[in-house]
Formats: sequence, C-alpha cells, structure tokens
Amino acid sequence: MDNQAKILVVDDEPTICSMMTVFLTQIGYKVNTVNSGEDAIALFDQDPPDMVLLDISMPGMRGIDVLQCMKTRKADCGVIMLSAYGDDQTIQEALDMGAYCYIQKPMELMDLKTRLEALHQQIMEAA
Repeated sequence: MDNQAKILVVDDEPTICSMMTVFLTQIGYKVNTVNSGEDAIALFDQDPPDMVLLDISMPGMRGIDVLQCMKTRKADCGVIMLSAYGDDQTIQEALDMGAYCYIQKPMELMDLKTRLEALHQQIMEAA
C-alpha cells in the first residue's frame, strides 16, 4: 500500500536538509537527512533509500566516496549529486561512477522535482 519513494538527503548544511525535507515531503516523498558521509553510509546500510541527493563537498568523507560505497552496496540506487563548488573533473567522475546527474546549488526546486520524477520512473522501469 505504501509506494512512496524514499529519498536520503546528504548535505553538511542543516538549512539545506531542512528545506529539502519540507519540499520533498510536500511533493510526496519520504525523506531522511544526514549531515555527513559517514552517517549517510550507516543509514543507507540500515534502510536503503530509492534515491539519494548527495552533496559533493563535505567535511570528512567526500560525496564521491559516499557515492562509490552506495553503488557498491546497491547498484540500482539513483543518486543525484549536488554542489555549489563542483569542478568538471569531479562531476564527470561522479557520472562515470553511476550518478544519475549533477545539479548546481542553489538549485531550482522545480528542476529538482522534474529530475527526481524522471529518475524514479527509470528506477521503476528497471525493477
């Protein structure tokens, strides 16, 4: 009966996590947030999400390393990379590792919604 997609938001900025929780919940997703790569992996192992919004630049474990761990554990997990500071090489590396796309922060929420819907559709079709 419960077919809401689960999204994990990983960002070291609590205000981003709060804003994303409000927005994503309003458009029908179940949302969990964490502020570090280490916490993201722990929660991912405990309750794997359908999709992840993952900041590239975080203290401690980098977003690219988190992506690699997640893809190793659950290859079909859809990951959208986010960053205000992403360089082309890091973005390309993330895409090569299986990230669905990259969105520059600050993001346009309707663009994010469109990309999440397309990613969710792709995941559902592959299942």
